[in-house]
Amino acid sequence: MEPANIKAALTDADWFNAMQEELGQLERNKVWHLEPRPKDRTVIGTRWVFRNKLDDGGNIVRNKARLVVQGYNQQEGIDYDETFASVARLEAICLFIAFAVHRRIKLFQMDVKTAFLNGYLEELGRNQDHQQKYLNELMKRFGMDTSKPMSTPMATTTKLSSDENGKVIDATIYRDADYAGCLVDRKSNSGIATFVGPCLVTWGSKKQNTVALSTAESEYVAAGLACSQLLWLKQQLEDYGVSFSCIPIFFDNTSAIIISKNPAQHSRTKHIEIRHHFLRDNVEKEIIRLEFCKTENQWADIFTKPLERESFEMLRLEIGLIGGT
Repeated sequence: MEPANIKAALTDADWFNAMQEELGQLERNKVWHLEPRPKDRTVIGTRWVFRNKLDDGGNIVRNKARLVVQGYNQQEGIDYDETFASVARLEAICLFIAFAVHRRIKLFQMDVKTAFLNGYLEELGRNQDHQQKYLNELMKRFGMDTSKPMSTPMATTTKLSSDENGKVIDATIYRDADYAGCLVDRKSNSGIATFVGPCLVTWGSKKQNTVALSTAESEYVAAGLACSQLLWLKQQLEDYGVSFSCIPIFFDNTSAIIISKNPAQHSRTKHIEIRHHFLRDNVEKEIIRLEFCKTENQWADIFTKPLERESFEMLRLEIGLIGGT
């Protein structure tokens, strides 16, 4: 059991050792030093937090004790002027790891032991344990513990709708480019997958803000989102000393590529004019280029469309989600 307070923790040898380990880490890392208290300042207190680390079967594998500061007792303008904690974006971390893999650079993660959620870490590669206990509880919570398994994340025969009594619309009508894929507001979804060499760096699926009038416009809006992401990645890689002359964006829609190159498409792009000029400007500056690829080779489809099992497993392999055999 987890002790409710420090008095209960001191009566247990395991929790006492965990507290000693935490204090030893704080002392070795020199996270504090004694200072005389100013007359106009109050001392901020501390509190012990106790948690059990469990394995996938729910068994206790380690007792974890952390000494934290009661920061909520501070008053703005008296104890501090501003607060800031630098947190790296997930995309920046993925890009850094991809760059290290490409250059065969060894990486070391320091000071992991004092992190609250981490203990002793070992490199397990792809032989990591499944969180079966968590999955079972999650399925039971939503009444899906007796449901049948599926071979793909999205079914190809049905679509979700907010109308519980309405008829299901045939999914094959809009499946080609997820055009008007949402049954509620008919907005499309943009799927993006960016790579640095063979490494997948950023990915995702996002509903578009505007209603596209054609599949070409839907793809073009997705191109604008991809262009913004690539400009950020380009800037990050330049900080690493890597420069690019022209970054390719692959599309399976030739009309979207024509719109980006033809300034006479004003009537078709009036309602997405800012995005149209932004993308075309980067194409003219040769910062990016739009290239055509066949639909079966469009890796971003895995984030936007319901796929058959064969297509899903093929795309899953292509984006590097699982290793080849």
